[in-house]
Amino acid sequence: MEKVSREKFIRLAATLGVGAASASVAACGGGSGGGAGGGSGDGAAVGQNTPAASAGGSEEAAAGTGGKAIAAESDVAPGGAVKFKDRGRDAVLVHLDGGEFVAYSAVCTHAQCTVAYKDAQLACPCHGSIFDPANGAEVVSGPAQTPLPEIPIRVQDGQILRA
Repeated sequence: MEKVSREKFIRLAATLGVGAASASVAACGGGSGGGAGGGSGDGAAVGQNTPAASAGGSEEAAAGTGGKAIAAESDVAPGGAVKFKDRGRDAVLVHLDGGEFVAYSAVCTHAQCTVAYKDAQLACPCHGSIFDPANGAEVVSGPAQTPLPEIPIRVQDGQILRA
């Protein structure tokens, strides 16, 4: 067995520690990896039948400026959702089964991971918080204590706009 010097051991331990810390930060929303449910926190805020919003094809819309299109009504099936950026932050637009549209921040109020829309709920992949989009994104379960912030929207001429 090869003898490892104290200096080499300390360098190796420090390198491994930095790698573990980086992986931990990525799992709680600071990374740029995978998709929904994987704990990557990278903005995979949609589930079934839910394309990402093009934000009207406008960079201003992607920046979340008021009055810009988030998506067309026809782009979001009832019971579906689309992700978008609101002022540079992850957000989700949900088409409730009753026909109403609602939008919320997609950043969990517990540990800032990105929530995903699945089975008519917004779920945090990091610690399991569940939010109800049909009820003001109130906390259904999990460690989160406060609802997701609502994003004001309006529907006009078949477009969903940030109010």
